[in-house]
Amino acid sequence: MAAHLFVSYNGQYFPDSEFIFSSTNRAFRYGDGLFETMKMVAGKVLFFKDHYQRLISGMKYLKMHDDKQGFSEQSLLKEIISLSEKNKTSKSCIVRLQVFRNSEGKYTPVKNDCSFIMETEPLKNPYYILNEKGLKITLFDEEIKQAGHLSNIKTCNSLIYILAGVYKLENKYDDVLLLNNKGTISEAVSSNIFIVKNNEFITPPINDACIDGIMRKQIISIIKSNKKKVIESSLTADHLLKADEVFLTNAATGITWVGAFKTKRYFNNHSKQLVEILNSFINN
Repeated sequence: MAAHLFVSYNGQYFPDSEFIFSSTNRAFRYGDGLFETMKMVAGKVLFFKDHYQRLISGMKYLKMHDDKQGFSEQSLLKEIISLSEKNKTSKSCIVRLQVFRNSEGKYTPVKNDCSFIMETEPLKNPYYILNEKGLKITLFDEEIKQAGHLSNIKTCNSLIYILAGVYKLENKYDDVLLLNNKGTISEAVSSNIFIVKNNEFITPPINDACIDGIMRKQIISIIKSNKKKVIESSLTADHLLKADEVFLTNAATGITWVGAFKTKRYFNNHSKQLVEILNSFINN
């Protein structure tokens, strides 16, 4: 039986099995909200400042107002630590923070104040672990991700990712790549994508409709600090077929290497090196 955990609703704790919201909740009705998924190790939230800045930037764009001053960097970090300690997950866990508008109204809200709900999910291993078997991936073209400011934010409207996830299961793939309105690759179901060709790293730019990923940002910084070239440029299937290596990144899992796309097969030399560097952050 799974361990009993608590969730934090605006700083008040409730059992994770308890109903907290009514059917009028705007995140439920309209997807009116956004979220962050973070990793905590030894009581420290990795890359928290980057997560916080992305959250506040997204809230500002969605015109959500923090009337109760509960969304300061210090108060949110304090609440994450408090909840993880209550759940006894501070040693290693995934933290999910969801923010949503409170207001009544239909598509047009009456007010723009907001609330949050926070959860922690324990992890068995605090380190990033590279997958032993490379992923088998393909393109998902049944829906197109439109480029725009919303395409960079982790909003509560995740239908395109859900459909992509259903597609990968139905067609027996490990992951799929979403396409944008230009016909180029945006991202995977829950990750950004990098390819390596002749020791150069290439990843789609933010205006190609990908999420402004926190791990994407860290990997770009690591590559540059190691005197290697990173190019933010549009990717197509042809680029993948010519690549030496392909890997996916997100804040929870770190790096996942791709083993196959169509007839192309890949190694994972750079992926291994990057995972080692990420784990050195944990050790420090």
